[in-house]
Amino acid sequence: MEATAWCDLDSNGIYQYRLQVNNVGGRSVKNVAATCADWRNAGFGWNPETEYKILIFSRGFKTQKEWLKWAKQFPYKLVELNSKGKPKPIKLGVDFREKSGRKRKRK
Repeated sequence: MEATAWCDLDSNGIYQYRLQVNNVGGRSVKNVAATCADWRNAGFGWNPETEYKILIFSRGFKTQKEWLKWAKQFPYKLVELNSKGKPKPIKLGVDFREKSGRKRKRK
């Protein structure tokens, strides 16, 4: 499974994010729905050739910082698109990792 997100700023200054989760198998629908329990179901679709589902959710965030906090915890691959439809370079979902390398010793 992989997900794509994009943002629209509404008239109240709320960041309205749309989350599209692709290639959702039959057994995974409940897992995705549980992960996105605080999101509004905004639509769905399916691919007749692969029989995978497409789920679309919507949610408002007061700040982009709140969005990033949520997106970094997302348990699947996630890519955010900019206003031109191009992927942003920020790592989200399972791609989000701490910097690799040597860790500091704590005193």
